Amino acid sequence: MRAPLRHTDSRRRGFTLVELLVVIAIIGVLVGLLLPAVQAAREAARRNSCQNNLKQQGLALQMHHDTKQHYPKGRNSTTQYGTSWAFFLLPFIEQQGLFDAFQPNERVDSDENAVSMRTPIDMFYCPSRRTPAADRDFDNNDSPSVVRGVAAGGDFAANAGWDVRFGMNGVLTNVEPSVVAGPIYTGSHIKNRYITDGLSHTFALGDRHVPRNLDSQEGLEHHDAGDTAFFAADNPHAVLAGVKDGLAASANENSNEKFGSEHPGIVQFVYLDGHVNAIPVDADIETLKRLAAFGDGQVVGDAT
Repeated sequence: MRAPLRHTDSRRRGFTLVELLVVIAIIGVLVGLLLPAVQAAREAARRNSCQNNLKQQGLALQMHHDTKQHYPKGRNSTTQYGTSWAFFLLPFIEQQGLFDAFQPNERVDSDENAVSMRTPIDMFYCPSRRTPAADRDFDNNDSPSVVRGVAAGGDFAANAGWDVRFGMNGVLTNVEPSVVAGPIYTGSHIKNRYITDGLSHTFALGDRHVPRNLDSQEGLEHHDAGDTAFFAADNPHAVLAGVKDGLAASANENSNEKFGSEHPGIVQFVYLDGHVNAIPVDADIETLKRLAAFGDGQVVGDAT
């Protein structure tokens, strides 16, 4: 006998529009909750990398002092023939070849100095700001640059003290240097025995503020931002910073003389003893001055 026929429902059940919208909304909420955590994790990793870069530079400073019996000059000149503290550290970060390639009788922006001035070094960059590249202008004695977009850059500044211009003619000349100066300024030649406040209480290097959206004349964009060739000496704002006006609270600040960073709310410093510390951007200026000057007799701990 034949089996009875079974009636089957051939209709396929799918999602209704309302159900689909609910699912999409839930996914959106989950992504919204997850994205800040992912971004925070990425920034934490970049911050740690930046901290390590500062640590390595601090070690190079110590090796420079051990070898030369003094810390490097912030700048050995104010002309287009001089070099910066970062250049003087090259032999101590396994870059002797770049150091030896420099031709002191040629301008820093000349083709003859392309190897030493236009080779970016990872250690001198903060990954929260940018990746290493030879894309900076050379300064041209405060005039529009004539050699553009080829120099190695950098994201750190040496501690010149209260004023980034310390060591230049007419700047704080009537004040005892140890009261206002940092260990690395224009023409400096500072030894450990001068650091009476202690190596662990004195800034060496820190994150450098680079202002954005300046209304600059063509050819002066990098000059005005203090972001020209990092191994050259002619632009003090590209390699030095001071603390008399505090730390840069955001990238929107126009000053090119401050320490500042892309890390939210903090600026990282390496001290002369090699330890690295993050300082809040709203740190008290008097505390910053005490940490910047190497012999003012005002010893303080980390400004946390």
